[in-house]
Amino acid sequence: MKKNKGIALILVISTLALLSIMMVEFTSGSQMNFRIANNFKNAAKARDLARSGIHFALLELKVFKVIKDNPLVKQIPGFNEGMLDMLWQFGFIYPPPLTKKATFGAEKAIKELAEVSKIDGKIRVDITDESAKIDLNALKALESRAGISRQLENIFEIKKKSDEEFLEKYRDLRFSELIEHIVDWIDNDNEKIGGGSEGNYYGRLPAPYKPKNAPLATVSELQMIEGFDNHEIFDLLLPYVTVYPTEGVNVNTADASMLLSISSELTEEDVKKIIEHRQTTRFKKSEEFEQFCKNTLLKSADFNRNPRAPLSTTSEIFSLVSTAEVRGAQQSVQAVVNISKTMPDGSPAILYWNTN
Repeated sequence: MKKNKGIALILVISTLALLSIMMVEFTSGSQMNFRIANNFKNAAKARDLARSGIHFALLELKVFKVIKDNPLVKQIPGFNEGMLDMLWQFGFIYPPPLTKKATFGAEKAIKELAEVSKIDGKIRVDITDESAKIDLNALKALESRAGISRQLENIFEIKKKSDEEFLEKYRDLRFSELIEHIVDWIDNDNEKIGGGSEGNYYGRLPAPYKPKNAPLATVSELQMIEGFDNHEIFDLLLPYVTVYPTEGVNVNTADASMLLSISSELTEEDVKKIIEHRQTTRFKKSEEFEQFCKNTLLKSADFNRNPRAPLSTTSEIFSLVSTAEVRGAQQSVQAVVNISKTMPDGSPAILYWNTN
């Protein structure tokens, strides 16, 4: 009996310890499940807000096209068509950002807007003009291949001039061969431009696949092509290329780097003058742009000739990226639209849609 003294106390203490551990596990599991459910709810809200952001952007583009196509607008004294680009260039942001110069009244108005709208989160939509980029699929056509190839090579050369580390790393790279790999990927045959089978390289990969022999569906597909699995080379072209059909690079909306790639004759100072000019006077035709370069910038009579980079002065295809956040949960939606075509409700036709 003396040996059994205290055994009941030990059993009670052990039972209490076991119950305490079970309670902690139960509480921890409940809290974890609550957080998971809450995150799922916030992610669902963010996804719906991101979709809403796309529809706000579609409305902006619809208004842009309606005003742009209205002949009465062009009769307004001092009207500059470039002013209409402001309807889409700033995209959409909610809640509206406060600047350093914002007054107390403006801050109060934004807070009241947030309360009235009951939008539980933040939305940001960026709109990009795809017509201000190079259409990679146009490399398939012989009449435009030389001009586009030269423009892509110019992008590579500009990068080498501005980045010594890049120059040292890719000094001996023949970028023209990489462009030929793109042509081989999108053309209809299985023969490489320089001779041999297109499938030789892709068949030797750890996970082999065949060349597509069809147009690129997305820009990210470029990474599947020989030479562009190098992320630095892919990232170099990413801001400047598209896979959607355009008449050529829109010189009215192309950024400074894109304009600089049109011809090796153009300098950074020339590009500044082009941008200053189009802010007051839009180029109505690509020939008008070329004449400006010849007459005002004093470029050669063969400017953008032999080969000729395809150029345009209109924008029809836009990419939209909407990102929404609700209490730390983020969701994004990407879309590409064509404003020259419309859906039944009158909004621009959607060419591509992806939810991340």
